[in-house]
Amino acid sequence: MIDWLAANAATISAVAAVLGLFSLLLIYKQLRDARIWNKLHFTYTFFPNSKEFEELEIFLDERIDFWQRDSALTALEVKALLGKESLTENEKKDLCGSFDANVSQENCAKELLEAGRKLKIYLNEIEYYCAAVSSGIVDSESAKNIYSYKFKRAYEKAFPWIEEVRKMKNAPSILIEITKTLNEWFPAPKGQKSKY
Repeated sequence: MIDWLAANAATISAVAAVLGLFSLLLIYKQLRDARIWNKLHFTYTFFPNSKEFEELEIFLDERIDFWQRDSALTALEVKALLGKESLTENEKKDLCGSFDANVSQENCAKELLEAGRKLKIYLNEIEYYCAAVSSGIVDSESAKNIYSYKFKRAYEKAFPWIEEVRKMKNAPSILIEITKTLNEWFPAPKGQKSKY
């Protein structure tokens, strides 16, 4: 038996090496598949609780018609949402027209200030998700298929508010991950400036 092992040592070593390489290949494939699975899993589970997110969207829609509108927030709405300046009576009247008749103009201004706070929370949640996309934790292509329309519409509607916050804080990088992700998902044609 020992003579047979000695005579076939080269063959046995070659077979063991091939099996070892095959094992390494299978381990690599398993690790790669696990990484892909984790990215896909995070794509669907990393986003905030849909019920809580829906409550934010309903709140914003009731106060500023956020999802029903086709245009970006106006300068007056941005002013009210940020609460950085007091509103005149005419501005309050214009902004509060869509509220229930039982809501006073003073309460309307407070509701709009609260809507500004909720808008910040809403956009921060999208920012966190986009940061996960940018860092590769979440699969970008799957995330694009699921959320691109929602993120794009929210960003375009809130853009005047975002710009004003960036100006107020002197921080152009505020909500930058949303901008990066949208530029990745919706690239500008060659030779043109990025839209987002």
